[in-house]
Order: sequence, then structure tokens, then C-alpha cells
Amino acid sequence: MNNETPFSQANLKARLRSLEEQARFTLDVLEMASTLGDFQTSINKLHEPSSLLREAMERVEELVRFSATAFYLVDESSSDFSLALCAPDTYGAMVDDELEHLIETGVFALALRENRPITVYSRDNNHRLVLHALATSSRTRGMFVGIMPRSERNLSGILLSLLSITLKHCANAIESFELYRLFRENEALQRARLDQLPVGIVDAAPDGAILSATGALMQQFGFAAETSLSSLTLADLLCPASQKQLQEAMQNLLASGETGSPPQIPHRRLGLTSRETSQGAFPVVLHLTLQHDASGSFFRAVLA
Repeated sequence: MNNETPFSQANLKARLRSLEEQARFTLDVLEMASTLGDFQTSINKLHEPSSLLREAMERVEELVRFSATAFYLVDESSSDFSLALCAPDTYGAMVDDELEHLIETGVFALALRENRPITVYSRDNNHRLVLHALATSSRTRGMFVGIMPRSERNLSGILLSLLSITLKHCANAIESFELYRLFRENEALQRARLDQLPVGIVDAAPDGAILSATGALMQQFGFAAETSLSSLTLADLLCPASQKQLQEAMQNLLASGETGSPPQIPHRRLGLTSRETSQGAFPVVLHLTLQHDASGSFFRAVLA
């Protein structure tokens, strides 16, 4: 006669061990998921997204050992998908051929709409392809393709979920990169336009250290082309007597802050004298404003 019942001590201990293992596994999965979006690459300093894609590929490889992985990105000018990264690169032609077939059969469009892992067989039925759109809440940025032998067992639901988390974070990182790229392009365009102006324009830190300046300023005040801006201050542009006036104006602007309703940008107009140049000193009209951006306060000076 079997004395074991569903509520026997042995069964309860076994069930408790099973629940403890599940709890530990769940905590491990949650901890892994929390680190998948922590990209180490400094996005605002990148000029092309390959570093982001390589980092995402490394994170994918920690989850799944694909025979090959590939990232396609959307070409902003044509809206076409182009291969941005493939490893090993010898699979590039194969992935391109498979993707063309998936586009023709409509599977590619399905993967874009689903925004989750889609598994399909290759045309020769020897491989399985895992597709996942690189999409944010605002737009599609690309497509991930992972290739594995058909003989490999199917990926578990947990692995597919972790893969999806990784690729969604990758898509958000790519979108942030694109925004930074647009900011840099706009800043470069504005800088090019400012350099065409016949007057000098300077941005300076609160202590007067020059952060940026137009090309006209360097010529206007007789500095050599190789002179480093980081070694100059606003005061270096002026004669000693005018330097004192400038310092007083800067201190007053910093003390005044923004006043009025709506707030007005603090401003000073000063009649000063330049430093001695090869052509001698000359009168300078300096328009000084205190401005603010995400990094803090700075002075903008227009010198005519």
C-alpha cells in the first residue's frame, strides 16, 4: 500500500524546491532584462551607428548563439532597408537573398507590423530565420535577422522576450543617435552661416573662457589661424582699460538673471577698445547677453 499522498511531506518538499528554483530563475531573468537596455556607447559623440549595432549584437549573442546575425537600417533618403552590419560577414549575400525573398512573399512586411520575433524557414529549408523589427513608438528604424540551423531546438518564450527587449532598446538608441545627428548637422549649418557674417560672435563660459567663435573674430582681432580658442578669454580681445568694463558688465549680468514678464534676456551694450593688433587698436561695440541652455549659463558676445 502506497502511503504517499499529494500532501505528503516528501511531495511538499519537492514542490517547495521547484517553486524556489522558479523564483530564482525569475529573478535571474528580471536582472538580465534590467541590464539589456544599458548601452555603454556615448550616443551624442557618435557619427555613425555601427558601434551601437555591435554592442546590440554582443548582447544578442549573450542570449542566443545564432550562426549569423545581421542588422538592416532604414535609409532616410530613400526609405529602403540596407545591410548595416552582418557577422560573420560571409553570410551577407545569403541574408540579402533571403530578405529579398521575404519581401516578395510579404513575410517582411508582417514582421514590421508585428514588432515581435517572427520565426520562418529559409528557402532551402536548412535554416530558421528570426526576424524582429527595430522600431520605436514613432517609426521603424530597421530590421534584425538571426540565422540558426533548422536542427537547433526552438527558442523558448523567455529567450524571445529577452531578445525583443534588447532589440527595442537598440531601436531607441538608434533613434536617439539620429536626433543627435540632426542637431549636429543643424549646428554645423548655423555655424557655417555665422562664419560668413562680417562681425565676430563669441560664446563664452561664465568665467569668460571662450567656448566658440566665428572665423571673422579671429581675423578681426589679429589672432593667428593656429591660435587655440581654449587658450583665450573675452578679456584677451580688449585693451586693459576695456577689460575692467567687460568684467563689471559680466558680473552685473550674472547677478541680474532674467527679469520681466515674460523674462527678458539680460543684455549690455558697451563701447570698448580692442587689444593691440598689427594694425593698432580700434573701437569695438560689444553686445553682451547672458543665455541659458541644457548645460547651464553662458555669455554670447557680438563684436562690431
